[in-house]
Amino acid sequence: MIKQSLKDQILHINIANLDFSYRIPTSKLGDIINWRIGENKLKGIVIDSVSKWAIQLFTNKVTELKYVRQFQNIVLQHSPKCAVKWENTFLAVSIQNDYNWQKLSSNTAKTKISEDEIIANLKQKYKLV
Repeated sequence: MIKQSLKDQILHINIANLDFSYRIPTSKLGDIINWRIGENKLKGIVIDSVSKWAIQLFTNKVTELKYVRQFQNIVLQHSPKCAVKWENTFLAVSIQNDYNWQKLSSNTAKTKISEDEIIANLKQKYKLV
């Protein structure tokens, strides 16, 4: 469960029993970005209007989506009019974590998987056109 506290318009969040603790200005909680997955920006995957903070917080280490959903509730509590597309955000976190895992697995495998193959596999798996 994500624990939160607010002090001086800075939201302090952490997840118990994980090395996870962040401080985010409440004015920036609703920030959005177009997230790019893959090394080649032209051939990679782009997902629009995702939560900048959810991507930053939940893709460095693989995190369960339940934490992203809890974070969504926290953001909506403090920034109810934000323009984040939450379904896109959940998708982006899932794909980025899958991409990270495949890159890591490929680096340690006997048979390497190319960047293009990883992106093609992800597009097929997540039904992206």
